[in-house]
Amino acid sequence: MTRGSIVRRSWSSFSSGRRAAPPAARERGRAGYALWQRAWASFAGIDLPPRLGHAPGTATGSTSEPRPQVLPASGGWFVLPSLPSAGALTASGSDTAVLEVSSPDLRAVFVLRRVDERTAEYGLELVLRDVADQPELATVRYTRPDGEQRTLLIPVAPSPVGPTASFVRLEGFAAGSAWQAAGPAAVPENPDWPSATLADSVRAAYNEATREAWRQVGERTGRAIRETIDGAL
Repeated sequence: MTRGSIVRRSWSSFSSGRRAAPPAARERGRAGYALWQRAWASFAGIDLPPRLGHAPGTATGSTSEPRPQVLPASGGWFVLPSLPSAGALTASGSDTAVLEVSSPDLRAVFVLRRVDERTAEYGLELVLRDVADQPELATVRYTRPDGEQRTLLIPVAPSPVGPTASFVRLEGFAAGSAWQAAGPAAVPENPDWPSATLADSVRAAYNEATREAWRQVGERTGRAIRETIDGAL
């Protein structure tokens, strides 16, 4: 299963039916996709975009832009690449993916999306490549332009349809913001999350799949955590 197919299927299921009208003429990509992916796209009525390095008119073996990489840090954290100003300027339209990186263990994909064209607001989609049988949780820290550091807890829960994924708003995130992540990992039985961080994280949920993930986290933790989650939903 390829990263492109996972992220594309995930975002299609998360947009709650908000599908932008496709351009009048959009090329379909076949090269670089497995047979089952092309069959699924045909069944779901989805146009597969030309894959990086397989676009029409691109010679095989031509050099493409290298994908950004994460940098390991201490304590299980890893540094995510900053969004350059050029990337922010060229990302147009809502729901546009502007950055995509994998965790060091390749289990998760972090996709930075521009969710509001007018305010240049960003969101983060977290997609698990493998199938999870219980909720897991990742942590993301980033620095706002005013210097304030923000921490978000991002749960991902098993989905009966589609990949295991969640989507959150990154309030105050901007080009050049320094950020790092840890996980995803199993939800601890007795977490010591600060109440303010927990409430902010729950309110940052962008869609129902992420809110449902928080409900499942609440079912597996203590009463205080569950009450904070319920109050913020």
